[in-house]
Amino acid sequence: MGCYRNFKSVIYCTAQNMVNMSEEALREQLKFFQKYTGVDKVYLEPYRDGLMIPEAQLEMLIRVFRENGIEVSGALTTTCEDLSEADAYKQRMGGTYCYSNAAMRDFLVKTVVYTARHFDEFIIDDWFFTTCTCDECRAAKGDRSWEAFRTALLAEVSENLILKKAKEANPNCRVIVKFPNWSESYQEAGYDPWRQRQLFDMIYTGTETRDTAHSDQHLPKYCSWSLMRLMEHYAPGRNGGGWFDPYGCSPMELYSEQAMLTALSRPREICQFCWGSLYKNRVVTPVGLQLEAIDRMLSEAGDCLGVPCYLPPYAQGEDHLEDFLGMLGIPLEPVPEFPKDSKSVFLTVQALKDPEIMEKLEAFLAAGGRAVVSSGFAVGAMDRGFGELSSVRFRGRRFTTDEFIEDGMMAPGSVFSRHRMTFPLLEHRTNVTWALCKGVCGEENYPLLLRDGYGRGQLYILAVPDEYGYLYDLPAEVLRVIRSVFALDVPAYLEGPAQVSLFAYEKDVFALYPYVSGLTRGRTTLVLKGVADALVDLKTGMRMLPARVSPFGDASTAFSLFLQQGEPSFYRVEWNEKREGEPVKKSVASAPHDFGV
Repeated sequence: MGCYRNFKSVIYCTAQNMVNMSEEALREQLKFFQKYTGVDKVYLEPYRDGLMIPEAQLEMLIRVFRENGIEVSGALTTTCEDLSEADAYKQRMGGTYCYSNAAMRDFLVKTVVYTARHFDEFIIDDWFFTTCTCDECRAAKGDRSWEAFRTALLAEVSENLILKKAKEANPNCRVIVKFPNWSESYQEAGYDPWRQRQLFDMIYTGTETRDTAHSDQHLPKYCSWSLMRLMEHYAPGRNGGGWFDPYGCSPMELYSEQAMLTALSRPREICQFCWGSLYKNRVVTPVGLQLEAIDRMLSEAGDCLGVPCYLPPYAQGEDHLEDFLGMLGIPLEPVPEFPKDSKSVFLTVQALKDPEIMEKLEAFLAAGGRAVVSSGFAVGAMDRGFGELSSVRFRGRRFTTDEFIEDGMMAPGSVFSRHRMTFPLLEHRTNVTWALCKGVCGEENYPLLLRDGYGRGQLYILAVPDEYGYLYDLPAEVLRVIRSVFALDVPAYLEGPAQVSLFAYEKDVFALYPYVSGLTRGRTTLVLKGVADALVDLKTGMRMLPARVSPFGDASTAFSLFLQQGEPSFYRVEWNEKREGEPVKKSVASAPHDFGV
């Protein structure tokens, strides 16, 4: 029996952590992890950064872990020192390989074979990428783009130098590739989940988010959840787990937050990196308590649900916009294929990577679907037929404001944000396209959210500020309107301030999470589309009655919930017989498209 029912607790052990570890020290240090997080499995590295653990030491480590009932898999970090004086000029970030160089390719094979001989499964750390632009790489690249060259190169290395050689050394060996958290940069550095998912036995997902305001990786915290979900759609049933670390986690609660958001995405494993950085580190001590609570509540929930967000392979632009919206409380489900059978879809500029996107969108709307598109998508699609779907036009103007109003000439008055924000000015023809909320500039107002009817469907265009981080400052009145238009595949939305995420699951279960660094304190309202009798708190068993019920027309039920920052809450809905809507299982993707870099 594992430590948890819904996932395994895993610790990653680097070669540097373990090369000088005595048997006595290992047994003693293991007690710390068993006490605070539980340990079901370890990933153990025989090699990293030029250091190879001797065979006798490696066998001792494996034996001690297994004697303690811990599953042991291998790990490999694909970095090396310069192999000759000629390598000194190669600009290799962090010791990453030049995969065009024969000597480095041979050395990689040596480390792969050594690892495969000792383990029936091993994972490749996310230093598998390359940024080398040496003479050899430029000659091999030819007239291709760096993206096309590097993705092809890493696919070849994956197949011939890693998988083929590992299975020659150990026919039973399974190899896992871990994809980093920086998904917006994959193809620039050679990662290619679209192709590599078919090559490797399994994949793995980086869920580190850390301090978003001060780190080079501009990753909203929702990414710890959303990237796991995206990778689950890349390789259904073969996404091994989520992996995070303690670096840059200030305040220390940010470490537990990574763990909780990873757990909420329903991973098979939760992997903490790494043994040496975590041993006797106080960031670890609350993790087991939080995971135990989430594990217990997940046992009452089904699979994850969300509004499909279409992110085609190799696409870039409006990086992580979907994650910022996720932190507004919009439950999203990123997918790499167009979700033609869902009720709704969210499209950012990344969707324009699909050469058939306008045909797919037109058919989706005509059949009755609801599409919400970002201003970046709308602007980018202007020369691809967007004018057939909406009267919206973009002529290069922008506006800056901190004052907003809701729809209608009888709007109750202005509401204000803490910061002034700059938006694209989306011109539209009144009474053809309708503005649902607006920004005020002097004697004029400009749209933030627009609606068009097309065929049997509805098209919404969301103007996104240049400063994505200011989305959290939008007034609650504006957020309510934006959130409500997404409430179709998941017929629920929040009322209140931002930086609270809403997670939906089968079996009528919802989770709410107010972020550690957010502004949300006290009460948030969960609005369900349909008439519900009660909401059951899965932690306490308390049965809560509605704060308000609107049984007529578009029936809805609202519950006022008290939330604490950094604490997830789980609820199950008890529906009335008059229930109007029902969350659907995650959408069935369309047939794969042959995307190119």
